[in-house]
Amino acid sequence: MNSRSLTTSHIERAFLTVRQELKRYQRKGLGYSKDLDTHKLAVALHFGVYNFVRKHTTLKTTPAVAAGIEEKPWTLERVVEMTADYMRRKEDAVFEAAFAVTE
Repeated sequence: MNSRSLTTSHIERAFLTVRQELKRYQRKGLGYSKDLDTHKLAVALHFGVYNFVRKHTTLKTTPAVAAGIEEKPWTLERVVEMTADYMRRKEDAVFEAAFAVTE
């Protein structure tokens, strides 16, 4: 699909999927952090799982495999490991910055 064939219905369908999958878009309650960084991570995690882990019934595989980006679907275990590595690197960077020697 190229950008010329996109219509508002494609965009609305994508927004509907996000609203259905990410409950933080459905409610304005107190149960979810309003922190922007947490919000960005939740959205990134959703799209990662949606495109690399979840097999879509119409494609019979993941969108990433169908597009040729990956050879095989990811497992949830891989996503958890990648997320843990990311968070560990982020915490290490904060720790190193706190003890950095400035001249």
